[in-house]
Amino acid sequence: MEYLRHGIVIYDRDEEIVLINPYVSRMFGLADNAVIVGCTLTDYIDRIGNIVGWPQDRKAGILQNHREWAREGVRRQFDHQFDDGKVLEITYHPQADRGAVLTFVDVTHERNLKRVNERRDDLTRQTAAMLERVGRISANTRLVALNASIEAARLGDEGRGFAVVAAEVRDLSIETSDVLVEISRINHASLHIA
Repeated sequence: MEYLRHGIVIYDRDEEIVLINPYVSRMFGLADNAVIVGCTLTDYIDRIGNIVGWPQDRKAGILQNHREWAREGVRRQFDHQFDDGKVLEITYHPQADRGAVLTFVDVTHERNLKRVNERRDDLTRQTAAMLERVGRISANTRLVALNASIEAARLGDEGRGFAVVAAEVRDLSIETSDVLVEISRINHASLHIA
């Protein structure tokens, strides 16, 4: 039990702890012997609550939850978020004799990674929308350049300088479109890798 990286607490129908590994206490910042075999569920919740700053009514509510879950016999899973950002995934596994097995897994890294991925996805969607907008601007610029070329041709020799500018604008618009295609490809590849 000493080398498990997950916490486990088992209590019986009388709410007496029959098994607890030291990792549980460490996860909550308790001394290894703060909650031991023979302690009650009430002792356990009280000591954990004192460490994490729960008021008496919250401790009483948590104890009541355990009792209701035992009556219902339904597995529960939830996260406990610490003030320092640490997140434990706690799972309540009811037992046939109305006791329970509680498992604790430090999922801080996974939850942080999930938040980062969600933020990256959001930024990627924003980037795609901006690329689409720039693509429309580029297409409109090409249209303006085409109209300018037509007007330059209509003016003849007097529009020759205007025609050069129109051609440059068209070329810049085409180059912008090419860059947009490349940025979109990189954006898509980044999403695929992630």
